Amino acid sequence: MNRCLVPLAAALFAAGSAAAAGHPFTELEIPLPDLVGTHARAVGMGRAHIAVAEDASAITWNPAGLVHVKRVELSTSISSDDQEIETTWFGNGADGSSSDAQIGGLHFIYPFPTYRGSLVLGFGIDRLRNYDLDYIRSGLDSDVSIWGGRPGLLTDRHQREGKLTAVSGAVAWDVTPRLSVGGTVQILTGSILDEQSFRTEDADDATDTLYLDDYFLLDMDLSGYSAMAGFLYQASPQIRFGGVLGTPRVLDFERVEQIRFSTRYDDGSEIIESDFGGLADEEITFPWWAGFGVSFAKRGFMLAADVRYSDWQAIEDKVGDTEFFLKPYYDEKLSFSIGGEYLFPAFPLRVRAGYGYDPVPFTLTYCPFDDCLDTGRDPAEVDVELDKDRNRYSVGAGYLFGSAFALDLAFETGSYERTHSLDPSLYSEKRSTDRFIATGAYRF
Repeated sequence: MNRCLVPLAAALFAAGSAAAAGHPFTELEIPLPDLVGTHARAVGMGRAHIAVAEDASAITWNPAGLVHVKRVELSTSISSDDQEIETTWFGNGADGSSSDAQIGGLHFIYPFPTYRGSLVLGFGIDRLRNYDLDYIRSGLDSDVSIWGGRPGLLTDRHQREGKLTAVSGAVAWDVTPRLSVGGTVQILTGSILDEQSFRTEDADDATDTLYLDDYFLLDMDLSGYSAMAGFLYQASPQIRFGGVLGTPRVLDFERVEQIRFSTRYDDGSEIIESDFGGLADEEITFPWWAGFGVSFAKRGFMLAADVRYSDWQAIEDKVGDTEFFLKPYYDEKLSFSIGGEYLFPAFPLRVRAGYGYDPVPFTLTYCPFDDCLDTGRDPAEVDVELDKDRNRYSVGAGYLFGSAFALDLAFETGSYERTHSLDPSLYSEKRSTDRFIATGAYRF
């Protein structure tokens, strides 16, 4: 029986083609946009920021917090992301890593002069997601169906580059001295270049076939939109509540596809079984989401906590008029984060730390080609279960120079692990991300 590892939380053209060819295939996971922007103070506090945001970070965390900006503000962020994937595939281990450093955000805040209360506008550009990936892995499959159940050496090479950027506009105003509201509209844009190849070699030289090659290429331009509304309520001088509601995010993918299947024989000859490409448009609608936060501040200490909810079973994915069967592979998820900050009384230095639990919303499955990739989940499918769901830990610090320039730094590390529920040697995976971010803000 030929086997395939398929993250069915994806909608790529090649799954059915790979199945027809009888070769293993690992789909690209659906490119999930992050819910937050690039701000060191928020990251340093474990992303517990809904009831805390009171600077440019409010554009992407809770737009109602913009009312606390009393002077024109210009800010920017620089970030560095290191990602690592450790896998066991058919009994063999392999590691892959990628690094990326970039200007993560640029923001401008303008508070209008008002007779009472506040009216503030904000504009921002944020790099929401980095899609870079690079790994090679190989393993021995003892049961390759196209060779009558004889063994085959499998090699999987995957390279991906891409990003997702949001251009945002926000407005906030005071409804009462204690209650403020705001809204943000985002235009999303980006690109992904994804290249993946699979090679199946005749391990015991029992046929005249040297190897089979499958090659898949996706070149995608991304565009879309989203919006959110928020409130901030000052219950007392120490306690503040905040809430946000995000509309479904819509992403359109203009895709250029190329697929090639070939066979190389022992005598050096080669047959191209199929070599075709084309254009296709895909639309993914991500679910609505809601968040609630609370913060408590006293004598230089601040504690904050957030919860976020998303019904991922409401996700929709269409290529042309065809809707993919993703819903059974998603679950509704509740994430939470907690963070703290301390302001030293003698000088304007703040130190921070935080923790976040952000569960992975999709289920990776392992199944025989003949029994999966139809119209939904099949009894033959076996889940690759999460041994350790996604957790994040962070630390940070901030310093105010004079009364105009603030510099914030943060470091965040996170990971999750998953394993084939019946045979861990068949497939296991650990994904880790380390992120360093610096934000500088000047108030005129």
